[in-house]
Amino acid sequence: MSIASSSKISSDLRKQFNERFGNRARFDEPLAPYVAYGVGGPADVLVFPKTEDELSWIAHISREHSLPITTIGTGTNLLVRDGGIRGIVLSIRDTFTDIQILGKEDGCTKIRCGGGVEKPTLLNWAVERGYGGLVFSSGVPGTIGGGIFMNAGTKYGCYGDILTRLRLFDFEAGGREYARNELHFGYRHQSHITAKTLVAWVDFSLPDADPAEMRAEVERIIEERAAKQPLDYPSCGSTFKNPEGFSAGRLVEKAGLKGRRSGGAEISNKHANFILNKDRARASDILDLIQMVQSEVYSKFGVQLECEVVVVGEEPYAQN
Repeated sequence: MSIASSSKISSDLRKQFNERFGNRARFDEPLAPYVAYGVGGPADVLVFPKTEDELSWIAHISREHSLPITTIGTGTNLLVRDGGIRGIVLSIRDTFTDIQILGKEDGCTKIRCGGGVEKPTLLNWAVERGYGGLVFSSGVPGTIGGGIFMNAGTKYGCYGDILTRLRLFDFEAGGREYARNELHFGYRHQSHITAKTLVAWVDFSLPDADPAEMRAEVERIIEERAAKQPLDYPSCGSTFKNPEGFSAGRLVEKAGLKGRRSGGAEISNKHANFILNKDRARASDILDLIQMVQSEVYSKFGVQLECEVVVVGEEPYAQN
């Protein structure tokens, strides 16, 4: 038995993508190298767009040919199933990567940051210039766009705390800007970004701070994370959201699931809310552990754990 995809990318469409993007359009491209877990099947077509004009062209092709669009950044919170992703996959890791200083107001510096900028890049840029407000993101991987989508944060803060304006590109309606008072941010969620949109840019208001003090705090937080979290193997960080009033990791640990394995995947012995790609795991191995944890924790404690990791794609299509 062999594994095949059900790609909808015709030879004519391939030609159109090639003419428009050249080597920035890749067909039947394995997605494992593009996500933190290092697992996942192929994309029918993986595209690396650069501008909103290119996004508009992709949106038109998507509507005309009924092709779904999936957006990925650096894949630090994404689990791609072994069958891969049908339709068009957009990688924005090199899209919208500018950082601009807009001016100063009320003791804060206003900046505009592209959604494709990586979180550590923005943090280092801000610390060097004495702009505070981002130290909470120390040691947190991924793009700013993904961080806004999940309202990523730590016990020290989150992106919703410092955001003042947002521009989204909607694959149905095009680009639109939102003021802060039009947006709602909560624990690991926000009100406007969906699978049909991506973050073009975001404005932040950053208070003045001492670069040396910030650098020391960044190093302290990174050391603190390294002491508590398993960083030696591929993972997506915390697998489950913390239920109200509970720690997801503590529940998994109390259920006796530390060290449990499925294929090449393992629940970390260091931090029970981390599922690791320990030894050439498949996405199905990780999903097996996710489902097993949810079942065991609910059975023992009556608490339903919700995934923080976003699961996308299809199971493999078997062909005899």
